[in-house]
Amino acid sequence: MAVVLRFPAIALSVLVAAALLAACGPADSDDLRRAWVFLTSRAGDAMRETGRVAFRTPSESADARITVHPDRERQVFHGVGGSLTQASASALAALSPEKRAEVLEAYFGADGARYALSRTHIGSSDFSEYSYSYAPDEDASLAGFSIQEDLRNGLLALIEDAQAVPGAEFRIIASPWTAPAWMKDNGKLYEPERRRGGRLLESHYDTFARYFVAYLRAYADRGVDIWAITPVNEPNGNGGNWESMEMSPEEQRDFVRVLGPELREAGLETRILIYDQNRTGMADFTRVIFGDEVASSFSYGTAVHWYDSTFRVYEEVLDEQHVLYPDKVIIQSEGTIDSVSAEASCNQQCLAPPCGCEELYAWWQDDAWYWEKEATDWGWDWASNREVDHPKYAPAFRYARDLVVGLGHWLAGWVDRNIVLNKRGGPNHVSNFCLAPVMVDAETDTVYYTPLFHILKQVSRHSRPGGVVLETSMDAPERFHASAIRNPDGTIAVHVFNEGDADVSYVFQLGEQEAKLTSPAASLQTVVIDPR
Repeated sequence: MAVVLRFPAIALSVLVAAALLAACGPADSDDLRRAWVFLTSRAGDAMRETGRVAFRTPSESADARITVHPDRERQVFHGVGGSLTQASASALAALSPEKRAEVLEAYFGADGARYALSRTHIGSSDFSEYSYSYAPDEDASLAGFSIQEDLRNGLLALIEDAQAVPGAEFRIIASPWTAPAWMKDNGKLYEPERRRGGRLLESHYDTFARYFVAYLRAYADRGVDIWAITPVNEPNGNGGNWESMEMSPEEQRDFVRVLGPELREAGLETRILIYDQNRTGMADFTRVIFGDEVASSFSYGTAVHWYDSTFRVYEEVLDEQHVLYPDKVIIQSEGTIDSVSAEASCNQQCLAPPCGCEELYAWWQDDAWYWEKEATDWGWDWASNREVDHPKYAPAFRYARDLVVGLGHWLAGWVDRNIVLNKRGGPNHVSNFCLAPVMVDAETDTVYYTPLFHILKQVSRHSRPGGVVLETSMDAPERFHASAIRNPDGTIAVHVFNEGDADVSYVFQLGEQEAKLTSPAASLQTVVIDPR
């Protein structure tokens, strides 16, 4: 791979020797370590270091140009991460202690993905083995509040063990899928028969706010500090298919006006991220909540999901949100390859139904599958516009695209769904089976690191919390994306995603210096520059 870099003038003198050595033959200088390239690709690369960078004045033409503006700083980044769920706890608990430790090291260890963010659920979610709350008995005093269920089902142990991994350092976002049933107008955690989750009774706004405080204090007593909370996961509802609670923008505004002072009175500095659902509905909530002086003062930013579409990032929605509320962060709090099952995949690949599969789950262990347009989204089954917003898609493309493009359009953090699931895509008590970057088979004590894991690891390791995203402009073909970040240690990482079927040569400009590189077809490439 031919590589030519363009650096700020201050760094050029340091790198001239490296340029000559790289161009002429084997290197005997440490200067070559100042810029390097990592690659994850359909061809089988898994965050592979592909070589040093050679520096010279570019003279060849290229298919694309990427310009990084080091003097135009954008959002501060909080990092990449994944959710610690009870389903993940159960899937990992079924493995040998050695394999379980290996997975936690792979995610949180100094030599692993170095996740900087995580998310967990307050009470049960669909990715729990059963439904529960911390206050099942109607008592507005919350005298019987207890997180005993999280101790019993392994969720708290998973969080504690992740924190205990050497080198682990991550912040946690916590979200309730619902309030306890007795605080709601329907008296249930969810109602699939009526396709609703129910609404929080206004008379229990204060009760639910104190429920948050009790949760935060109970977790803190176990050494687990929660960095941020959302008032509820998916306030627009999920059709009552699992734990849920609908909240209108006005209802959430009024609840935040109660929740914020309750946290402050308790001496808690936990941040509040509002909304917590799909990007296209974000403005409905931010206009009402951020437009209210009191509610806005207690709101750190907005949490969003990606389920509006299987391929759209909604850059214009993210950009508009930042223009309106530049002091509020936007964090991707959930995304996954959703509504999949081995049986469904078998049927997709069956050319002459009916037919069977000798091993229903074998396809999940095929790296190539993740780069092909084989998976389907839940929207494919029901959406009238499925050809527009929910076409079949390559899972690896969906992850890489959302990470790279989202970083360049004001996402201040990116959190995946479950860190681990079993080979069926669970456990999940409502059969909402999904994929995780790491899949496990307890029967054989097998751990499978999918290409999704390597994509997340590559971006996470080179986009560190406290880093500042740099403005990036492009002249490039369709399906070619890039974004850049200056990390706290001074390194600059440029992520380049090529979802096309052909290699793309491109000129990369940073300040006054240039590089010429080739982005392989169907790949995520990260160029890391150390100008020191």
